[in-house]
Amino acid sequence: MREGLSAIDIDGSGGEGGGQILRTSLALSIITGRPIAIRNIRAGRAKPGLRRQHLACVIAAQDLCGATVHGAEVSSKYLEFTPGAIQREDLAIDIGTAGSTTLVVQTILVPALAAKRALRATVHGGTHNPMAPPFEFLDRVFLPHLHAMGARVTLTLDRHGFAGGGGGRGIERDVKERGQLTLTIEPGELRPIEVLDAGPITARSATAVLARLPTHVADRELIVVKESLGFAASECSIREVGHGGTGNVLLLEVERAQGRELVAGFGEQGTRAELVASRACADLAAFLAAEVPVGEHLADQLLLPLALAGGGAFRCAPLSRHATTNIETIGLFLDVPIRVEPAGDAVIVRVG
Repeated sequence: MREGLSAIDIDGSGGEGGGQILRTSLALSIITGRPIAIRNIRAGRAKPGLRRQHLACVIAAQDLCGATVHGAEVSSKYLEFTPGAIQREDLAIDIGTAGSTTLVVQTILVPALAAKRALRATVHGGTHNPMAPPFEFLDRVFLPHLHAMGARVTLTLDRHGFAGGGGGRGIERDVKERGQLTLTIEPGELRPIEVLDAGPITARSATAVLARLPTHVADRELIVVKESLGFAASECSIREVGHGGTGNVLLLEVERAQGRELVAGFGEQGTRAELVASRACADLAAFLAAEVPVGEHLADQLLLPLALAGGGAFRCAPLSRHATTNIETIGLFLDVPIRVEPAGDAVIVRVG
């Protein structure tokens, strides 16, 4: 902790009342050097307190900066975290379940960028589960904007990890075939960017990913995509994975001059492939109808790096409660204005 900095008391039941408050608070505690005390952790969830994937975020943050931590255990609703300076250049984190590796990456990514230090982190757990962005979203949607900001960061999918084909019900189970992501960061300087114009679509694709499921599941999903969104056969593909458990995810991607959007539909036990695809198609259609360059989940993730870069702006559909909660949490740590301005049916978020 830096001398003279007081601790921040955080109510985890505020806003959307989920894990985003925890992850953003951990990241900003490391960045600012200010200790935190979080109460009512995940009070808005059916199973409040730290689950194993949230505990993995705490442990990753602790390992990154040598923090002193109290309350780091499963089901804990209270956590004290006193950060140190970032010293580590190599981390290995094992969630132990199919809990989200991408959420662990989100916790440590921006602090490492802010510290301008090299980092290599491997995270074992779920790479594709319905409670978090899949690997492809971070790699193909979020990271290109970080690259535009000057970040030197790569993310590698070493091994798929699914939640057992049972949707959210499989995330907390111990799994033998955990997936793995590797995050690599080189020192660099973040700079502001603006993402305001949607522009025409330059490419699109639909990929049905299968792990130990019959091919007809993917075939049926892609038929719905062709019928609902008019995708051509050349824009559709099947990726079969022979490891990482049992699972299915449908990835729908569109690319424009200023970036990409990716929508994921996750197969669940007892849910027909046609319904999985219909839901994903509806989500992508809603994004396209909004005619904005930044989707709901990307809006949430751009806030913190832009605040640390000293400014920037993006246009998106009206913010989710997840994003507004993130803005409120950032405001507890940083004196950086974040304004949300109406822009027709959309909004422009201006940082700095």
